Amino acid sequence: MLKSPRFFHARPLVALLAIAYLAGCSTCTVPGFNPTPTPHPTPTGLLSCNQGPSAITLGPALAPFAVLAGSTITNVGNTLVTFAPGAVTGGIHDDLVGVSPGSAVTGFYPPGTVTDGPTAIYAATFNTNTAVPQSAQSALTTAYNTAAGRTPATPVSGDLGGQTLGPGVYKSTSTLSIMSGNLTLNGGGNPQSVFIFQIGSALTTTLNGSTGGNVILTNGASACNIYWQVGSSATLGGQTFFGNILAFSSITINASTFTGRALAGGASLGTGAVTIPIAGGSLITNPGGQ
Repeated sequence: MLKSPRFFHARPLVALLAIAYLAGCSTCTVPGFNPTPTPHPTPTGLLSCNQGPSAITLGPALAPFAVLAGSTITNVGNTLVTFAPGAVTGGIHDDLVGVSPGSAVTGFYPPGTVTDGPTAIYAATFNTNTAVPQSAQSALTTAYNTAAGRTPATPVSGDLGGQTLGPGVYKSTSTLSIMSGNLTLNGGGNPQSVFIFQIGSALTTTLNGSTGGNVILTNGASACNIYWQVGSSATLGGQTFFGNILAFSSITINASTFTGRALAGGASLGTGAVTIPIAGGSLITNPGGQ
């Protein structure tokens, strides 16, 4: 059963200064905390984040970002970037959008929007404090390498469509796809269950109606505890996708519902872009978790 959204009281100014300091800059400007966020839809199957010791630590600099790119972020349709109930880091809602070392974000205001408004976008013509996305990119490199090095791993290959997988680490030395059917991730009744996919090259999901190309969560599996470490680029063509994408290069989101984080490498990894070309836009929800 989905939990009702929680509301948060504004914290003292020291909390905002603390998150800026942890992001790597004592003078960073962060979006003002909004104690009554704009109402937003809750994706089907989204659970409040419950993390355990096996989760990948993103850290306070990276966790608030729902979309992060190295070069550019390009949106076409009425995309909404938002956050799950309880997805708050140091008093800041986890719906940030940013680019580093690049600076271009296009297709927002208009038509795309962010729950906390334009100041939650770190790019030229929006919030121009470059230290915040730069620190996030540094944290992404650490998280990417941590996910890539997690062991022991079960070998997987080809098309994962039609399969049901339990918690664990899964490794593909080349490409991985979800095409012929849906991929079901079964948490086994444990809300702290963790799924890590180590993908040597590209990740591709391809829409096949409601029967293929989607990720489905069951028995307590949570989007905040799913990690896709992608050696090159991720292309999401199914309707529904869950999990944190840590991509060396680019991410393309054609999924109408994406619950997770789209994090594409900056200077320390590749210099990838995030593209959201879907005409109707995508609902991108940061599931929370640190």
